[in-house]
Amino acid sequence: MSVNSTVAAGSPPKALTLAEIHRRLQSCPPIPSLKSIQGALRELLAAEQRYAGQISEVIRRDPGLTSRLLKLVNSVHYGLGHSVTSLEEAVFYVGVRQVRDLATMTPVIDDFKRITGSQRGVGEALWRNLWKHSIAVAMVTKDLMMVTAESGEDFDYVAGLVHDVGWIVFATVFPEHHSSILDQLKESSLPVRLIELDSVGCDHAHLGAMYLKAQQLGESLEFTTRYHHTPSGNTRDARLAGAVQIADQFALSIGLGHPGDPPLRSPDDWVHATGWKLLFPEGAEVNRRQALKSLEKAAQRLPGMVDCLV
Repeated sequence: MSVNSTVAAGSPPKALTLAEIHRRLQSCPPIPSLKSIQGALRELLAAEQRYAGQISEVIRRDPGLTSRLLKLVNSVHYGLGHSVTSLEEAVFYVGVRQVRDLATMTPVIDDFKRITGSQRGVGEALWRNLWKHSIAVAMVTKDLMMVTAESGEDFDYVAGLVHDVGWIVFATVFPEHHSSILDQLKESSLPVRLIELDSVGCDHAHLGAMYLKAQQLGESLEFTTRYHHTPSGNTRDARLAGAVQIADQFALSIGLGHPGDPPLRSPDDWVHATGWKLLFPEGAEVNRRQALKSLEKAAQRLPGMVDCLV
């Protein structure tokens, strides 16, 4: 049965060929921060052994990063009991690793907001939920990969951050299709991927990977984005895609999902995900227990933490 036959009568836009999708992708604005992010981090990485005052001088050059750092340190998550207005004090409490994550996240989320800012008819709450979801997935992906012997830290964080970039492309380049998908999600029990395929001609994971390829952002980022719902294989990229899959489902289980997420059959679906088996195969019991402890802590800290970052 066609997806469109399950929704109310109307004239949804026709699905496109892959050739037409590729052509229209050329009009999607770039995410410049993804190309420059490693260069932007060098100063902070180099400053890791310096005093908090020296690190704060680097942060002070970026108003967005400054604002998010102060919001984070003054959030309920840290529970300091007093207001922090000094960047030096904020760096002391938050730590260099968290500052690095903020430095990675800030320009990307700001680029996402810039790209979607011109959209009309799409609720602000939808985008806010997507930003919170993306940040949560980035944090959990990085934590999961750190449990393994293959941690790429900042790259792993970026892979989680951009995994749903296809949703932004849908709204920007295919606004009619995006609206149709959102309408169908309200009334259809079919998997999101099938609705996307029927409406556009590809799902958001494939579309996101095509966009990242067009932006020449590297095969690893393309792969993890393309297969974050269906990871398989025995490569690091496959395991990273598996970590993103787990993080994606975990974020949904703690209330940090968005309309494009497939529904969970049970709160702990992520434990049974393909990605879990890729990351923690038979014999990896120590790593598995460590990952579960990390996720238990994440469930407590993430909702409040991401809320003050968007």
